Amino acid sequence: MKKLFFQLMLIAGLIGLGTTGCSNKEIDTAKLQTAFQSADSEVRGYLDNGVAAINAGKFADALPELRHVAFVAKMSKEQRLILSDTIKKVEAKAK
Repeated sequence: MKKLFFQLMLIAGLIGLGTTGCSNKEIDTAKLQTAFQSADSEVRGYLDNGVAAINAGKFADALPELRHVAFVAKMSKEQRLILSDTIKKVEAKAK
């Protein structure tokens, strides 16, 4: 019974990894989206475009979107830190 449970948990974990993707695991886009979930629709649009570009591996395309959010959005200190960290990681990948 324990062996079956372990196997099921292993399969579920592997499926979870497959659905979330592994290519950009050092860029936590889910954390970024969560931090800005209450932002206005304009900011969310730019943020969503940036996240989509990151997920597609188009880091150079993500930078203008994220930088726009940095300049126009009113952010808390936590949001600013998360966005800044994400931009730095995307810049490193874009090189």
